[in-house]
Amino acid sequence: MTPFSADQLAALLDEADHAPWESVRAALSGVEGQPHPRIGWLTTHLAVTKREYWGLIAAATGAPPPPDDYGLTRLMAWEIGAARALSDDALTRRVVHAGAEFGVAELLRLNARHTAWHAGQIAALADRSRSA
Repeated sequence: MTPFSADQLAALLDEADHAPWESVRAALSGVEGQPHPRIGWLTTHLAVTKREYWGLIAAATGAPPPPDDYGLTRLMAWEIGAARALSDDALTRRVVHAGAEFGVAELLRLNARHTAWHAGQIAALADRSRSA
């Protein structure tokens, strides 16, 4: 048994993705005008990394991978239900990411931390005024 249930992990991801403050959605809502170019890189990086995490989870658990045509916004919504659907057994399965071994639950916590980290970077960049 993992220290976090599937529902708790889904809530953690939902907060990192969608909370009114300190989330990707909140950070992106502060972007106005011409965004800093790094914001585009960060949102693409988040989508690619989330897709990688969920590909590893799908391979280890038999869960469906995210749809190929989902961008970051739809991927963030999708992953909440996907996390909630994982069984206790699936949460303990082992995966290798970046040369390190993780349980699926650990990888989902990494996903949430990684998301929150980059949300802060996006928020900091959104506050910078840009000129054309």
